[in-house]
Amino acid sequence: MENKVLRLLIGDPAKTTDAFGVIGVEATWPARKIYLRFAKRFWNEPYKVVANHFALLKRLYKINMMILEKNFDYENVSKAFAHLPITYVTTTGNMTEEKRAKGWAVDKPYMIGWLKQEYKKHTILYPRLLSVEFQELINQRNEMVGITAPSGHVSYKRQRGRHDDLFMAELIGCNAVRLWWDLQ
Repeated sequence: MENKVLRLLIGDPAKTTDAFGVIGVEATWPARKIYLRFAKRFWNEPYKVVANHFALLKRLYKINMMILEKNFDYENVSKAFAHLPITYVTTTGNMTEEKRAKGWAVDKPYMIGWLKQEYKKHTILYPRLLSVEFQELINQRNEMVGITAPSGHVSYKRQRGRHDDLFMAELIGCNAVRLWWDLQ
C-alpha cells in the first residue's frame, strides 16, 4: 500500500512581542510520520506580506491545507488572508475528547503530551541540518512551562520574554495530522 501524503502550511499570527511563525509539515499514512519541512519567522511584516508568502509556499510545496491560529487580531489577519483557503483554529486547554475530535480548537495541554509521546517514538522528524528557525523551534519547545492550578487545570505558557510562535505552529499542525490519522 502506497503512503498517503498530507502537506500543511501552519501559522501563528504575530502579536506585538512575537513573530508570525510559519511551519511547513508533510505527514504520511500508513507510515505515520510527520516531517517538518521548513520554518520561517516574519518580524513586523504586514499580514498582507505574509499572506503573499503563504500563496507562494502553497504553490511551491503543493500544500493541501493552510491553518492559522485564530487569535486577538483575527479580524485583520482574516482580511489579509481572505484570498486564500485558510482554516482557522483556536488553542485552549483541558477539553473533552468529544470536543478534541471536532478539531476546530486545539487542546494545548493534551497536544503537548501527545507531542512528547511522538517525539519519543521518532514520529516527528526535523531536518538533519537545522536552520536558525528550527533551532529556535526546538528552544521554544523546550522552554514551555506547565502550570497546574488547584482545580487540576493544566496550562502551558512561554517563559517571560521568550517566544512561542514556531512551537504553536508545530502544535497546531501536528493536531491536524493527528485528526487526519484518526480518519484513516
